[in-house]
Amino acid sequence: MEPFDFSERHSILIHARPETILNSVRRYRLGDDPLLRPALYLRGLPARLLHAPSPPPLELQDFTLLSQTGHSLVYGLKGAFWRTDYGLRRFDTPMEFLGNRDASVATLILSFMTVPAKRERTRLVTQTHVLCPTSHVRRRFLPYWLVIRPVSGLLRRRMLSQIKARCKRSV
Repeated sequence: MEPFDFSERHSILIHARPETILNSVRRYRLGDDPLLRPALYLRGLPARLLHAPSPPPLELQDFTLLSQTGHSLVYGLKGAFWRTDYGLRRFDTPMEFLGNRDASVATLILSFMTVPAKRERTRLVTQTHVLCPTSHVRRRFLPYWLVIRPVSGLLRRRMLSQIKARCKRSV
């Protein structure tokens, strides 16, 4: 059985070297996708209805870089994502992130891995895993996941396509 409560995976075949692809991942900004603005508007609707401030959009810089190799990047984020402000916890180092045992928040692991493929191509795989440390957190996260997952998946597939296009231009 998988140790995570929620997971999703997407991949794309790119004609580029792993380091080129991972550099494109590092430079990617969610704001680069024009579909993000309407998605964020919908995500912020509950906050506006409650007259609460909407959080700024999440970027990779909001995540803690947990690991990087020549073939992968792994990021982590902890928070109460179902809250209007995401309830984020900030960590300066991977050790702080991994050492934190706050049972009131979910842990999200976002990874990008490059896998060699045929004909000088590389498969870029992105995976999102969410661990909920208690049944209470799992019950809070589940409705959020059911609503956000289709949009998140669409944005992730678009992100992969945009990274592929950038890699193509840099060759």
